[in-house]
Amino acid sequence: MYKIPPPLNEPTQLQKVIDNEKDKRLSDDSRERSNSFLVRNVVEPVIKEDDSPLSAPVFQPESSYPFTPFTPSYYPQFTSFTPQQIYTNALDMAKDQGGCRLLQQKLDEGNTFALQAILEQVFPQLPKLMPHPFGNYLCQKLFEVLDKNSLLSVIDQVSPFLAEMALDTHGTRSVQKLISVAKVYPDLIYRLLPSIEKDSITLINDLNGNHVIQRCLQELGAPYDQFVYETAGKHLVEIATHKHGCCVLQRCIDAATHGQREALVDKIIENAVRLVQDAFGNYVVQYVIDLENPENNARLALIFIGHMEELATQKFSSNVIEKCLQKNSEDMQHEMIKAIGSPAYVAKLVVDQYANYVVQRALSLADPATRSKILKEIKVKSEEVKKSQFGSRIYIKLSKQYPEMNKKRITN
Repeated sequence: MYKIPPPLNEPTQLQKVIDNEKDKRLSDDSRERSNSFLVRNVVEPVIKEDDSPLSAPVFQPESSYPFTPFTPSYYPQFTSFTPQQIYTNALDMAKDQGGCRLLQQKLDEGNTFALQAILEQVFPQLPKLMPHPFGNYLCQKLFEVLDKNSLLSVIDQVSPFLAEMALDTHGTRSVQKLISVAKVYPDLIYRLLPSIEKDSITLINDLNGNHVIQRCLQELGAPYDQFVYETAGKHLVEIATHKHGCCVLQRCIDAATHGQREALVDKIIENAVRLVQDAFGNYVVQYVIDLENPENNARLALIFIGHMEELATQKFSSNVIEKCLQKNSEDMQHEMIKAIGSPAYVAKLVVDQYANYVVQRALSLADPATRSKILKEIKVKSEEVKKSQFGSRIYIKLSKQYPEMNKKRITN
């Protein structure tokens, strides 16, 4: 017989049991248990059932905070080459970043058989490998581990191309390393230098090539670097007025023997008037002045005195005049100050945007009698000086700095 179910508003026995259990659970710690129940019965099943790649766990370092600094070894280096392939594919490996590193590691091990195997494979292509972005590093490592006879073979192989390679961003490193390694063998140096010497002027003025010349100066020294000084003497103005060449000349002065320095400095002094007016050449003359050789500085001072108005009113040469004034003896300072304060053109100098600094420097170094004479000349021509706005400011500045200018009469 069909049993009639109880009314909807009247709970069944089973419903009563469920309600009692629910009340009991909530009475303990309803919030915590309900969360646990939610995670166990809802969240976890959803995660397990979701096969989407987006649900994959995100990789995090062991120490996520603070963040560990980046290091090159943090990420592994992958290469398509195996260590065993160095005996058959060394040339291809040398042109690959990872393969080149494997070859360098093998050379570090000092295995004679591996060294010979690598050298035989790359030797015919050394002129192309030395300027290669990756191959140049293998070449540098190879030069370090080769014996004298092998180095001789390498030099004979690459000599016709050294100048061209020295002009390359990567090739210049290989050439510099070859110079550094060969320096212990004088006969190898003489085999190496002719190809560099024939294009020395081009190398000196080149962005990359000048570093090869500087390496010759630093590593080889006299007499092997004499070709650099001969080139500098023949093409001094061209080199000194070039932004890379002027740096090479300064390194020449540093590395020179006494005789080499004297010959080079004499050549610079002979061309001083032209050089001090150049944006780069003026630094070469200043470098000579900073040597503080009394005789050389006196020679420069006498040259500048004869061209004072021309040089004091130019941007670059005015700086050299100031330095020469500071670095000279008292006698030569007196001669230069007299020329600067000459009645013929002191009024022109004091109102010039560059020469006024030369006048101010001269006044600061002058003895009281000479200073009074210069101030008197400036005051006599005060009307001429004050005509320009710039000159007026300088006159006011000098009046504040030297109160005697405000007197009606300046005593000699």
